[in-house]
Order: sequence, then C-alpha cells, then structure tokens
Amino acid sequence: MPLVSVVIPVYNAEKYILATLESIQAQSFSDFDVSVVDDCSTDSSSAIIKQFCSQNARFTYRCAPHNFGGPAGPRNIGVSTSTGALIAFCDADDIWVSHKLEIQVAVMNETGAALVCAAIRDFTNDSLLPIFHPPTLPIEYCDIRHARLLLKNWIAMSSVLIKRSTLVAAGPFNIETSHVAVEDFDMWLRVSGSEGRIVRIAAPLVHYRKVPTSISASKSMMIRKALNVIGEDYARRGKRRLFDIIRPIHWLLYVSTSGWMRAIRREL
Repeated sequence: MPLVSVVIPVYNAEKYILATLESIQAQSFSDFDVSVVDDCSTDSSSAIIKQFCSQNARFTYRCAPHNFGGPAGPRNIGVSTSTGALIAFCDADDIWVSHKLEIQVAVMNETGAALVCAAIRDFTNDSLLPIFHPPTLPIEYCDIRHARLLLKNWIAMSSVLIKRSTLVAAGPFNIETSHVAVEDFDMWLRVSGSEGRIVRIAAPLVHYRKVPTSISASKSMMIRKALNVIGEDYARRGKRRLFDIIRPIHWLLYVSTSGWMRAIRREL
C-alpha cells in the first residue's frame, strides 16, 4: 500500500486535466497512488484520463455512478476506494509544484499535524507559470487554529495532505447542493473543531488556476454559503443562537479577511 493516496474529482476538465495529472506524476516523492474520479463528464475528459492511466500504473480511473453536481461525491468515492494512510487532494485544473508531497510529508512527520496545507499562487496561463524552487530549511509554517479558520478558509483544497484516520473521524464531505463549493470549508471546520492540528506551509506548493466559469467564481454567493457553514459549526458547539446575533460581524470579518470587498462591488 502506498503512503499517500491522491484523490482528483473531475467534471468536464478536458482543457486542463492532462497538465494536472502530469504535475502529480512528476512529484519528487514517489510513494503514492492516484484515484481520478470522473463525475460523469460529457466532454472528452474520460478518454484523456483513461489514456493517461493506461500508461501510468499508479493512476486509476473511476467513474461515479451518477453526476453529483459537485466535487464532494467524487472525493468521497476516491477516499473510500483508496488505501493510503495519508490522503492528498487536487482539483482537476490545478497544478502541483514538483516537491509538494515531499515537503508536506516531512512537515507532517516533524509536527505530528493531522492536516498539512500550503500557500498557493493564482494563474490563468500555463505558459506563464513561475518556477518554485524547494524552500530553504528550516521550512516555515504556522498553525491554523479553529478561531482563525472561522474568519477565513485559509486551506486551499489542492494543497491538503491529511491523515486518513482524521478524515474518517470527521465524516464524509457533504454532498448537499447547499454545500457545493464550500464542502471543503465545512470539512476543515469539522477537523479543526475536533482539535486536530492543522499546519500551513508558507511556501507556495500549488498553482491555482483562475477560471471565470468555476463553481466558486461568484464571490457574493460564496460568502453566503461560507457563513451558513460557519453557522453550522456554531450549532455543533451548541452556540447557534450566538451566531444568529453576531452573523453581521462574521460577514464583515469574512469579507475583509478574504479581500473580496472589491469583487463584491463589481458583482452588485
């Protein structure tokens, strides 16, 4: 069994999925396998993935039994069918830096963290990708505590390496429509709420593709969904009435810490 199992949910990503798969194949750390879970794509994604998997034994193609309308369902399938003690996630249009897994496994071993994530860099054009060299030692990182996470989702999905035991204890990703695009935020709040240590590496280890048509493109909608997830977290801790009172304060804090005020003004 590999140490790390990588899970990639895919839906109609024919333009980007090959670059994503190649970036994972090129990792300096080699003790991993990959489950690519197709959410019933209607473009040529499945053909591209199958071709790639046929040439790379560590990569496995899986198809969801039906379209889930979001990445939570395919992620749950990938987790349940994988075997690694550690789980890494990557979205189908993002690109990993070649030393990502190597550095994260080292930091997890050093800190004993339940989840290790990293900084990311946005990009829109593959030809303009910067080259990130491995960070100098010692590797800089900080803890993300529950209170800080309530102010902003500091954890980029494609940068996550998490212990399987932690993920199983937190439960599956929420597949409800209300949680599409914030199912990851909901998961991280559950993990941090259970006092699992979360560490964020300061160096960028993921190229995050900015796609205008992505499900998280509407900032105002994302903030509304994020606040609902934060409210659910308060409810789990028996503090729902408190959240109902301070919700406007959370809205202001979330908008200001996320740097989305300008984006919201453009949408209004």
